[in-house]
Amino acid sequence: MLGPLEVWRGPGERVRIDQRKKRALLLTLLLHAGRWTSVEEMRLALWQDDAPRSALGNIKTYLSELRHTLPPPIGDPAVPASIRAVGPRSAILRRPAGPGRIESRPGEYRLLVVPDEIDVVRFEQAVEHGRVAARAGAPARAAESLEQALGWWRGNAFDELPAEVGGAESLRLEEARWSAREALIDARLALGEHDQVLPALRALAVEYPTRERLWAQLLVALERSGRRAEALREYRGLYRRMVTELGIEPGAELRRIHQEVLDPARGWSRSSSEPMGTPHR
Repeated sequence: MLGPLEVWRGPGERVRIDQRKKRALLLTLLLHAGRWTSVEEMRLALWQDDAPRSALGNIKTYLSELRHTLPPPIGDPAVPASIRAVGPRSAILRRPAGPGRIESRPGEYRLLVVPDEIDVVRFEQAVEHGRVAARAGAPARAAESLEQALGWWRGNAFDELPAEVGGAESLRLEEARWSAREALIDARLALGEHDQVLPALRALAVEYPTRERLWAQLLVALERSGRRAEALREYRGLYRRMVTELGIEPGAELRRIHQEVLDPARGWSRSSSEPMGTPHR
C-alpha cells in the first residue's frame, strides 16, 4: 500500500486488479487489515455521498470476485513454503490464488492477513529495528534497517482512497516516512558521512522549508564538513524567513544546534555521534 496498490502471489506473479472500485474496496479492507470493516465504510470509499441503489449488491459482487482472485490465507496446506519470503521491492499478499481471504458477518467484512504479508507493517518493523540500533550506538546497523524501511515506498500511501476514508492513515504514514528519513540522516551523520548527505539535505530543506529538524541536520553536516561560516549563513537566512513569513522564531532544537555551531571551542560537532533531537548533556 506504500504507493499504488500491488498484490503478489509470488516472485514475478502479480495479481492484476484493474477495476478502480475493486481496488478501492481492497484498500479499504487493507486499511483495517485483520479487523472488521463495515459496509457503510466500503460504500463511502467507493461512492462517497453518491452511492447508487445497487451499492450493496455491487459490493457483494466485488467481494466475491476478490475472494477468488486473492491468494489464500496463511495455514492453507496448498501454500508452498518456498514462496513465503517477502522483499522490499515486492509488495503484499504473496500466496497462490484461491478463495478464503475475506470473512463476513452481518454488515461487516474482514480481510485475513499476517504482518509479514503487508508492506506497511514491514516498513514499521524495519524503522523500529533502526531506532533500536541507533539507541544501542550502532549507526551502521541503524542506517541499513532505515534504508530497508524506506525502500518499501513506491509513492503515496492509500492515495487511491478518498480522503474521508484513507486520509488520516495516509498522513500518519507520510509523517512516519519523514521521521525515518531524518533518522537515516542522523545515522549517516554519526558514521561521518557529512559530505555524502549534504546534497540530499539541501534539496529537502529547500523543498520543505518548515521542517526544522532538516535544517538542524543541515547545519550539523555543514559544520562537520568544515563549512562553519556557511552553516551560520544558512541559519541567519532561515531565521529571517521564519520571522518575516511565519511570524515565529526557530524552535528549541534548532536554536541549540545554532549555538553549538557558533561555539567552535566546544568541539562537539566533529566527534559527536549524538542524533538530532537528543538532549545535550
